[in-house]
Amino acid sequence: MSNKILVSMVSILFLLGCAQKSEEDNGKEVPVKIFKVKSESISKYIRATGTVEADEDVILYSRITERVKAIYVTPGQSVMEDQILVEQKNDILKQGMEIAAASLKSAELQSKLTAIDFERMVKLYGENAISPQQFEKAKLAKETADNTLDQAKSLYEQAKDQYENSFIKAPFNGIVAAVYVEKNQTINMGQSVVQVISPTKMKAKVHITGEDVNSVKAGQRALIKFPIIKDKEYFGKVSRINIAVDQVTKSVEVEIVFLSKDENIKSGMFGEYYIEIQQHPDCLVIPEVALIPQTEIKIDRTTGLQSTLKKHFLYVIENNKAKMIEVKTGIADEGRVEITSGIKTGDSVIIIGQNIVKVGQTVIVTE
Repeated sequence: MSNKILVSMVSILFLLGCAQKSEEDNGKEVPVKIFKVKSESISKYIRATGTVEADEDVILYSRITERVKAIYVTPGQSVMEDQILVEQKNDILKQGMEIAAASLKSAELQSKLTAIDFERMVKLYGENAISPQQFEKAKLAKETADNTLDQAKSLYEQAKDQYENSFIKAPFNGIVAAVYVEKNQTINMGQSVVQVISPTKMKAKVHITGEDVNSVKAGQRALIKFPIIKDKEYFGKVSRINIAVDQVTKSVEVEIVFLSKDENIKSGMFGEYYIEIQQHPDCLVIPEVALIPQTEIKIDRTTGLQSTLKKHFLYVIENNKAKMIEVKTGIADEGRVEITSGIKTGDSVIIIGQNIVKVGQTVIVTE
């Protein structure tokens, strides 16, 4: 027997064996898990991180250098606008204000008396009953009394402000976040004393970079998660977008205000913010693991250049057999992907076993 005949016979036997094995494989039932296609909602998000802060978050500073006389609040306490939070030693300041008040009262009385006298002199001068010198003297006395009154008013306002500066007051209704001083401690002008926040409205500032900047718009919804608050989600919206790009980070600052209220959300907490830039409310969505990606290489006969085209396939079940179909994908989010063409509502898509099943093979659906 010649070598050519021997090679031909071996090839035929090999092909027959492959065909028989393929038939055996197709006849073998493969257990799979499926996903029933239905209409769902899917969104595309941009993820960013940032720290929570109150919409109104103020640190109050000492306006005088003096000892702390009394602290009237503790962290976590609710306060009203203009409520006194901390008082510094102010005996001398109070005395100075009282002296200034007495001087003001005396100046007001003197101004009133000189005004009455001047009115009388005006009348007499009009009747030629007094000389011009006497009239000028009365006029000068009135002007002097008026100037003294103005100075007394100014000194009193200064003394009053100094006394008022010894009281640290709440600028709005809120909660005391921190107290930075202790009783009898001498604090300098400009030193931090109390932090007050408004918990009714919380916000966060995040930074967006690259192409994502153009996708973010005011009013977009944001999903918010905190690593320290497990299994709970909050919602917010984009309230402000900076126009200028930070030259150091090459990012744009975006402010997100919270729509959810929860006492567990505290200023300074680190969170993850998912800004919704696209939403498809009624579409076909499947688990992304069901997809079988394939890359097709095309060659331009004119230029000889190569280009790649990525395609997606998946298996569906028809008459208990696996059928591979090509699909078009849309947006994806956390393991889910939108399918824009190729399947319909009610189709059974294989999500476990799709990598071992073959076209036309009988499958058994397991729970």
